[in-house]
Amino acid sequence: MHRLIEQFLALLLPDRCAGCGRAGTLLCDRCRASFVAYTGEPIRVADDLTDVGVAFVFEGPLRHALHQLKYRRVRRVARPLGALLATHLRTLPWPLDALAPIPLHRQRLAERGFNQAELLAREVAAISGLPLIVGPLMRVKATRQQALLDTPGRIENVANAFIWNGTPPPARIALVDDVLTTGATVNACARALRIAGTREVYALALARSHRQHSR
Repeated sequence: MHRLIEQFLALLLPDRCAGCGRAGTLLCDRCRASFVAYTGEPIRVADDLTDVGVAFVFEGPLRHALHQLKYRRVRRVARPLGALLATHLRTLPWPLDALAPIPLHRQRLAERGFNQAELLAREVAAISGLPLIVGPLMRVKATRQQALLDTPGRIENVANAFIWNGTPPPARIALVDDVLTTGATVNACARALRIAGTREVYALALARSHRQHSR
């Protein structure tokens, strides 16, 4: 239904690049070319995560495009961004059984109307052919916004915030998110999956800042 609505709106309102505003496409070639592959500081993998993969540096047109998706609610932007994330996944030697987006709490989902991680994950799943699991991994604790907290606060904020509520999960799952910061959220999700029986948990994110700060 959402895709049909977006196609109808596209007929009424011409696409504009989410990175620069240029008319004609959701993400223009110039902005795509400006995206910088993430080669920043090594990502420390917590005990519950097997590996972490980040596609780009969170800056410039990509930052603006993600803000268009997340805060301006331009859902169609998830299509080109998800395609780029799927391309990055193909470069990673991960033996995956399924994908799962980082879930939102039901209150936050009701406020925003959608989960941007799920939109990206749906595009990655459609392109990669991997099954997408939405629902059993649940956020049961209404946490504060992570951006408002320092690193210890982020870890405490999401502790025990996620559970797996369903049949046993696949053995190897990649968690999908838009931006990885300290990794506290994906670590908490990975813990819930491990408890439920997943053997290998990977984290796949579209972007991350070159340098991570405490705030």
